[in-house]
Amino acid sequence: MIKEDAFAKFNLNLHIIPKESKSGFYPTKFLNCQLALKDEIFFESRKQSIEVFCENKNVPKGKNNLVERAALLLKKISSGKNLGAKIILVKKIPIKAGFGGGSSDAAATIRGLQKLWKIEISGSQLEELTKELGQDFFYSYFGALSQFEGEDNRYRTIPFAYKLPEIEMLIVEPKAQKPSSAWMYNHLITKNIGRNLRKLELLKGAIAENNCEAILDNLHNDFEGSVMSFYPVVKEIKDDLKNVGARRAILAGAGLAVVGFFNSKEAVKRASDSLRKRYKQVIITKPKN
Repeated sequence: MIKEDAFAKFNLNLHIIPKESKSGFYPTKFLNCQLALKDEIFFESRKQSIEVFCENKNVPKGKNNLVERAALLLKKISSGKNLGAKIILVKKIPIKAGFGGGSSDAAATIRGLQKLWKIEISGSQLEELTKELGQDFFYSYFGALSQFEGEDNRYRTIPFAYKLPEIEMLIVEPKAQKPSSAWMYNHLITKNIGRNLRKLELLKGAIAENNCEAILDNLHNDFEGSVMSFYPVVKEIKDDLKNVGARRAILAGAGLAVVGFFNSKEAVKRASDSLRKRYKQVIITKPKN
């Protein structure tokens, strides 16, 4: 049996450039990290068939399941008719909450099946997979603290060779759920995006100097204003986090979870205990270095 970890993605800076590309999507610039929070995926050999098992009933099934889609795509591009696998997904990352859990699972699936099937994919095959599985898949395949840029289905990651300081994070997920990230892109308030690109360089400088205060000051998410206009609960969570001692609170990805940052394990534990009964899920985590 082979095991792969699929780490949650977190956008420290999320910038959407206010011009539509040829594909109809907006160009993006992110500074991404991974969190200690992770799903676990186990792989066993099978002949021909691919079966995916997960006890979490909220995980999509069939073609809507990115693990299954990734496995079938890899089998197709490797021309391995007899290749098969039993895949067991242990889900811990909140679903459709802004942490790219499905994409991270897909990336871990591609890594795990290459080991199981003793194959290697080429750069062009990775590009083919990315066209089907999306930009978060591409980032998660490489992971780490990286600048990520995307336009017209062309993506690149630029590793940023520093570590984030040790800081406690609290994920708060509301009961409400957005339709999809694509829906959020289609409902952007475009006058509010692309105005804070300077924060990307300021954040990189703060990380290089290990300046935690400046890091928190320069976190940014272009989705936040648009998401709060449709889902006021995001503003409520941000206020609640600040009221229980968070130094900063920011939307995760396209939402709807919010992440608060705390000075100590004791502070984040008190905040977790205070908010746990009010929201769907509250999770303590930290950056993965």
